[in-house]
Amino acid sequence: MDKSTQIMAPRPKGVEYGAEQHFSMLPRDEKERDKSISDLDDPSSKKSRKTTLRKKFQFFPWKVTLVIATLPLALALIISLATAAERASVGYILPRDCYPNGLWKEATGATWRIMDSSYFFTPNLSFGSMTFTQAKVIDIAWDLLIGRGGQLLLAYVNYRVFNEWLVYHMEMHRTSYKMYTAIAFETTSLGTLGVLGNEFLVVRKGWSWRHFFRWLAVLSMLISTLYVLAFPTLMAAMTGYLTTYAAYVEDYKGDLIEWGKVKTVWAIVEDSVRIGNYTAPLVVTTEDTYFTNALMSYMKEYGNGYGLDYPSINTSTPYPIPRTFCRNLTSTFTLSSNATSLPAPTLNITWATYYSTSPVPGRAEHGYHSGGLPGYFYSLSSDRQGDVYTADYILAHGACKPSDTYQWGFSYIFLFMVSIFNFVWACIMVGMWGDTQRGSRMYRAGRRPGLLTSVVELARVVREEIARGDAEGMQENELRRALRESGGMLVVPKGEFRIGRTDGSLRERRSWLTKGSTF
Repeated sequence: MDKSTQIMAPRPKGVEYGAEQHFSMLPRDEKERDKSISDLDDPSSKKSRKTTLRKKFQFFPWKVTLVIATLPLALALIISLATAAERASVGYILPRDCYPNGLWKEATGATWRIMDSSYFFTPNLSFGSMTFTQAKVIDIAWDLLIGRGGQLLLAYVNYRVFNEWLVYHMEMHRTSYKMYTAIAFETTSLGTLGVLGNEFLVVRKGWSWRHFFRWLAVLSMLISTLYVLAFPTLMAAMTGYLTTYAAYVEDYKGDLIEWGKVKTVWAIVEDSVRIGNYTAPLVVTTEDTYFTNALMSYMKEYGNGYGLDYPSINTSTPYPIPRTFCRNLTSTFTLSSNATSLPAPTLNITWATYYSTSPVPGRAEHGYHSGGLPGYFYSLSSDRQGDVYTADYILAHGACKPSDTYQWGFSYIFLFMVSIFNFVWACIMVGMWGDTQRGSRMYRAGRRPGLLTSVVELARVVREEIARGDAEGMQENELRRALRESGGMLVVPKGEFRIGRTDGSLRERRSWLTKGSTF
């Protein structure tokens, strides 16, 4: 048969003969190259590569890494509060005239240290300027949203971690019915605290690491439950609102003068009648540059340095004590180009700039202790011939008075303390969860406890324990008595993935204080 009469096999539909023939004639390596190029454009191929990448990392402990990574976040708040305490003290409280506890900054016992014990319950990190209603609304919202809401969140975490650990516990230790029901159904309650307290006191014969870690886990659960129960109270105690204060000083007439209007006296010209139409000593404050410059030039010109003849200087004294400038010389006092010639002696100037332990002639009755105020004499008015007040008087008659506005904020010490509690709780949760994930057979098998599964398993084991057909018809107290008298306990048998019962006769040979929780 010649080539013209050969019968050709039908080619696939939609494929040109020439193209098919051309492709079949390509070398093998070129075919594979073209196929690989076409696979790069295939979406299914990209999905396959993603699946392969996922398989490479499927055994990486993502959950463990994520949970452990949250611990530095909890610790970061503690470190931040500790390092920021001094800065908050200097930048937030120190500049105030009235401290958050209502004490005037110059009063005895007043402190600007934000971590001082006197601020334990005082919201010294407060903000705003609000009415009482506004501050109260914020405080109630905080208690509801953060206090109660935070407690719900913590209680949920407690429930998940404790119940998963409970199954792990039953794989290694016998567990009482009461402990099981308390953790499975009443995880965060006062009753559970009592159960955990009883289990904490359980005494076992001999010593082993397994029993020690059980004791440590029960103690951790006891602490965690107590913290979650107290969480709303801690949140409420940590915050609060307080009235704002303004500092006042009572003058000789009984009027209250704002602290901002109190001026430090730089000098007092006792014989001011010699330089002007004055009938009383001239009071020159530190802000009165008109007179301070003139007096400084005068004392510099007619004194030794600043020319103070009396008394001697004692720089070891911690308080500013006034000195007297007065020399037996003729002098000229110049004030704004107006010169006044003065026969001897010079002006009698009481000057409270240098330190001294010697009394001041004519003013010894005022005392010498200033209590840390920046000056010794003070003026409560803008009158240059007004009354002069000593620092001792200012300290005795200065106080902070409440105003009509309020602030809301935190107690810094309490915030720091709660941050430590929160970190400890987080460490307990991470530690128990990690221990369960590492060691529990049922956890690795995918068994996760829940409300309904706990109900079903408990009901099944209780029927086996009581061995009666009418367990459903028994009253609560009858069920409790039957379980207590049976002495049975719960375990997860080796090689099985369900909860079963076992004999608990050893419990009866212990005292009521050390035999653990029972109904």
